[in-house]
Amino acid sequence: MIEPLIDVLKGGETVVMATLLRTRGSTPRSTGARMAVRRDGRVLGTIGGGCGEAAVIRESRGVFDDGRPRLVQADLTEDVTEEADAACGGTMEVAIARWGRELLPVLEVAARAARERRTVRLLTCVEPKRALGAMAARSGPEAACEAAWAGLAEAEAAALLEAIPASGAATPQFVNVTLGAERWTALVEDHAPVPLLLICGGGHIAVPLCRMARTLDFEVVVVDDRPSFSDSRRFPEATRTVCAPFDKALVDHPIDDQTYAVVITHGHRHDLECVRRLLGRGAAYVGMIGSRRRVAGILDLLRAAGFSEAALSELHAPIGLDIGAETPAEIALAILAEVTMVRRGGSGRPLRRAMEDERPSYGPGQRGGGSGHRYGPSTVPSRFQDHHDRIAGAACGQTNGGFLGMHLPGEDDG
Repeated sequence: MIEPLIDVLKGGETVVMATLLRTRGSTPRSTGARMAVRRDGRVLGTIGGGCGEAAVIRESRGVFDDGRPRLVQADLTEDVTEEADAACGGTMEVAIARWGRELLPVLEVAARAARERRTVRLLTCVEPKRALGAMAARSGPEAACEAAWAGLAEAEAAALLEAIPASGAATPQFVNVTLGAERWTALVEDHAPVPLLLICGGGHIAVPLCRMARTLDFEVVVVDDRPSFSDSRRFPEATRTVCAPFDKALVDHPIDDQTYAVVITHGHRHDLECVRRLLGRGAAYVGMIGSRRRVAGILDLLRAAGFSEAALSELHAPIGLDIGAETPAEIALAILAEVTMVRRGGSGRPLRRAMEDERPSYGPGQRGGGSGHRYGPSTVPSRFQDHHDRIAGAACGQTNGGFLGMHLPGEDDG
């Protein structure tokens, strides 16, 4: 939502920013979710939709009028009846504050970080009440750190930014600082770059895969060595298309921990080239299509090329979850289901069974899944019930995408 919000503020409008601070029980979004409410009631982003979000939008009208930030308590715990609107069953505490152009420096720091695929650390004040909703942002290495703030004096911003936990600390979290005689509390969050789906091979599966991935808020890059299969007109939703030999294209392409690579080329030789260039570079996910026999052959060739068993354990092959897929669109769905499972820490099991028999699941960043087979699986403690609550909460409204269109590490809303 960052770029549209920048455009709105540059156009002279004011908005009320709603930040989800704390939750209890089952809620559709988690701490750090944000929504910008415009004066006409339209919104950018979401804190979960449904009755809770509607209550925050109603309360925003008063903030537009008097400019005073406030906390809103949204209760979603009503009994399940035919007349009940709430689909979740928890409570949310939301900070709302009015902003105009003065918020632009903070948003622009975040926007530059997103464009350059850097993590940005955001700070939102909770206490003292006079500073409720004030924000600061910091991004980049210490030697070239970029920072901005809104609603804070320079000395206050400097002290709060200094208190931000070191990079790598788990977020979101609350930090406490004493400035003079005042106690300050702030919510600190990391927003990683938008996830990137790197599709190696522009064949029939790639077309619906690209379209679905954009719906899930991925940036998409399609690589193919054939001009007609890497044409931007074939992939209008793609962020970028690349026509080049696979080996060269992947050597030149940056890979980070928000990169999800899908290898679906037009031949096993090209599959091998792609996997060789992708494994061991820190991608969040590397998956390859193929029959079990073909996958076994590729693994043997990779071993012969010197890849260790640990390196090969990163490969999801055959790619996708076993949903009985046959058509290109169904196969694309199976692939994205596995990608989402890895990204969000799911299990791939039916949610109704999660309520009956909780078992270990894959955690965020763990390698797992495949269509009934995967090389070297690992597991972590299950989050089935929480995952089920999030899916149930989706009935309250749209839940995809983090603030600024960036992924919030630890965000467990899907």
